[in-house]
Amino acid sequence: MKAFATLFVLAALLLTIACSRRDNVSYKDDVKKALEQAELKDVTVAEDKDKNTITLGGTVHSDELKAKAGDVAKATANTRIIANEISVQPVGSESQARDVASNLDDAIEKDYKAALISSGLDKQHVRFKAKNGVLTLRGSVKNANERKEAANLAAGIPHVQQVLNQIEVRR
Repeated sequence: MKAFATLFVLAALLLTIACSRRDNVSYKDDVKKALEQAELKDVTVAEDKDKNTITLGGTVHSDELKAKAGDVAKATANTRIIANEISVQPVGSESQARDVASNLDDAIEKDYKAALISSGLDKQHVRFKAKNGVLTLRGSVKNANERKEAANLAAGIPHVQQVLNQIEVRR
């Protein structure tokens, strides 16, 4: 019985080590391959292991293809956060679509800056950037409540499709 208990503890320890190392594995190539198999060859893939994030970029011709790329990446990237920054540019309207996306991103940034000012969070070290409807938050705040408030403010900004909260809490 003692040998069985020892074997069980050893197996559990090995499983824990194997699972913890899996989080440090790169998913970029797997995601890229899955996107190619789904005929989404114009989608780019970047990975930041430290922030547990896969960022999708490039262009597609419809909102459905953008959503499909996000779904494929989520299914492939295990526990990674997917930032879907893919630009949607309908055939024949590429230039106009780029202009509209750029103007929307500018508006998102201006609205978020105003929201930070009105909440008093502008005094913290919050940096932000909008790209194709994804509002990425970086920098630092004093506590977890301020981090959460910064993300909630971002989610309430018109035309924000996704908030990627990379703000650190620094005391």
